[in-house]
Amino acid sequence: MKPIIAVPAISALVYRAWSRKSLTPVGIITAFLTAVVHAIHPWSVCFALLAVFFLSGTAVTKVKHGIKAKLTQSATGASGGEGPRNHIQVLANSLSASVLILLHAWQLKKEGTYSNDDLCWPRGSDVLVVGIVANYAAVAADTFSSELGILAKTQPRLVTAPWRAVPPGTNGGVTLTGLGAGLLGSFIVAATSTSLLPFCKEWSLSSKIYFMQGITVAGLCGSILDSYLGAVLQASVVDVHSGKVVEGDGGRKVLVHSQALHFKPTAEVQSKVSSQEGKGVSAKSSAVDDSIKASQTMQQAGASGAAVFDAQHESRKVAVGHDILDNNGVNLLMAAAISVGSMAVAALIWDVPLSSIVSSLRFIPQKAHPTHLSPETSAPSAPGVHDTLRSRLGETSTPATVSSPSKAPVLQSAHPLEARLVQWRETQDRMKMEMLRRQFGIAEPIRRGMEVKIAAAGEWRPAVLGGSSGVHKDILEGRDCEIGWEDVFTSNELREVPNFHAELESKMKMNW
Repeated sequence: MKPIIAVPAISALVYRAWSRKSLTPVGIITAFLTAVVHAIHPWSVCFALLAVFFLSGTAVTKVKHGIKAKLTQSATGASGGEGPRNHIQVLANSLSASVLILLHAWQLKKEGTYSNDDLCWPRGSDVLVVGIVANYAAVAADTFSSELGILAKTQPRLVTAPWRAVPPGTNGGVTLTGLGAGLLGSFIVAATSTSLLPFCKEWSLSSKIYFMQGITVAGLCGSILDSYLGAVLQASVVDVHSGKVVEGDGGRKVLVHSQALHFKPTAEVQSKVSSQEGKGVSAKSSAVDDSIKASQTMQQAGASGAAVFDAQHESRKVAVGHDILDNNGVNLLMAAAISVGSMAVAALIWDVPLSSIVSSLRFIPQKAHPTHLSPETSAPSAPGVHDTLRSRLGETSTPATVSSPSKAPVLQSAHPLEARLVQWRETQDRMKMEMLRRQFGIAEPIRRGMEVKIAAAGEWRPAVLGGSSGVHKDILEGRDCEIGWEDVFTSNELREVPNFHAELESKMKMNW
């Protein structure tokens, strides 16, 4: 993103967060750093997705703030409703996308296309882009679903037990209104990305529509996954007196047991104090005052005026889920899962491996089709002899450009199968060396490479004696049991055998 656009845009977002008090001071600093990371990417769509999510999220939060304050209550004893979001909430929604953006920017930098003005997104490549967009579609759907779903007139149903009705605001509670709101939030992000992504020419209108539909579905799946994770891994605490869901400040966990809950009932304390009057006991004031204060706190939270604390009857209880993660942890886990899952689905649909994540472990070579052809009718191993299979294909003079950092293959025809076969062996060698490096360290692939080079150089024999067999090199490469076309057609069938002395002088570099 160009600095002339990024600087005022980041400043406007930070000023809005500060003026509306939608973020805490530390949250504003974290949001500023997150915006800088998004602006590092050469495409403006990354920053636009962050801005759309932030603005739409704060808008829907304002819409339902008053209603949510009546339906839920805060863990501090006040009425419900969201306060300023902190830095952890900012990271929970944007950390996965920030990591993917840095990885994609590094990939473009490595390929040398980072600063290209005409850089576009080819169809069937760079699945990291899908993960970035899917992250914001999922968190936007979750925000819309949780913030607007509480406005539903019907009772929420637990996603793990649809027959069970739960109070509004329960983690894992879903309604048709909430699902519809989540679908709307996901569609907003999908439409924004489709309109701003720099698609290459091979993207047709129908392909763009399919992409937008896929991102919308991915966002809705993220909202449902968040509900499921919230119902299983997050505890929904309910106040037993008011029946309302208690929400933690800043998405943190809600305490169920506290020291104040261990005081005896007020009537029992007062009876013991009155029985000990006249004996000089001074234990009268502290227990009564603490119990009265605890009862007043309960009443402020919505309890009845006759409610008192009792060691055997807690004022809060866990109604749904297990207290393993807080709301921020669930959001981060959901966003990461949807991003990785969307990239995996895109790789399967496009028939490419996850090269953007583990390019060093590529199993299938990339597609490399020639871009320019010069007519050639003879066979490569027999010049002048007509080759029926290649007569209409020709030999490439300009090899295809691939996104792999390795050298593009030099093809002898425009047939797509040859492009795969030419790169197949090199791809397998790179993958084996990378696996050796990860398992034994960098020394192992270096040693293997040196041995292969020494064996290839030491097996040389003049063509008069039949040439080198390459058996030792094949053993080191694990191909001693394979027979390929190059083992039979050595491209010297119809050519004159070079002179022994000329070949030896050329080998020893004495033919100057």
